[in-house]
Amino acid sequence: MDPATVNSEIVTPVIANPQAAVPMATAPNPALADLQDIIHPDPIGAWPWAIGYWLVLALVIALITLLVIWLRKRVRDLAPKKAAKQLLNQLDRQAPSYVSDVNSLLKRTAMSYLSRDAIASLDGEAWATWLDSYLPAAKHQRLGPLLAKRHQATPLTLAEANELHELAQAWLASKAKLSAPLPNLVQAKGYVQASGDAQAKSQAQPQQTDTEKPEAQC
Repeated sequence: MDPATVNSEIVTPVIANPQAAVPMATAPNPALADLQDIIHPDPIGAWPWAIGYWLVLALVIALITLLVIWLRKRVRDLAPKKAAKQLLNQLDRQAPSYVSDVNSLLKRTAMSYLSRDAIASLDGEAWATWLDSYLPAAKHQRLGPLLAKRHQATPLTLAEANELHELAQAWLASKAKLSAPLPNLVQAKGYVQASGDAQAKSQAQPQQTDTEKPEAQC
């Protein structure tokens, strides 16, 4: 048998009945006609911010503002000591007036932070004690004896001048806040104080009035 005849016999029944090869479409379900598509919510945007973000932002701005204010105040507070360091380095250590110059420089620097009345009256051991309170413990009682030599005719030796320069530099390098000397600073150290003289005068006045009373009665 011819192969072409065989193939035509196999294919012909399929083509003769085309409806048998195509499946029939099913009728739509009426219950599904009322269903709607799923509606997705809108994506959450970055704006406007929640209240928590505003609070964090306000806190950060406040901290930055306080930091800037503190830094500016710190620079302003350290400015007199910074200028005094430059003047100290310009002083001649071999000059006869070196001790007086250093003492005057320290007083002017102290009066840049405190009132003139609180510092100008300090002298001698009271002045040295107040300066020592802003020096390390290892450097205490060294500045006073050197400053006291400004009243002597003999100038400082080079070693003493270098030591005075080192102590003055250490005092200017202190970051501690300067405070006015306590009223009992001199009295606690056993030195003469103006208030003690006033107290002695106040005690002497009643005794004098008592001696005058008998004379008045006579």
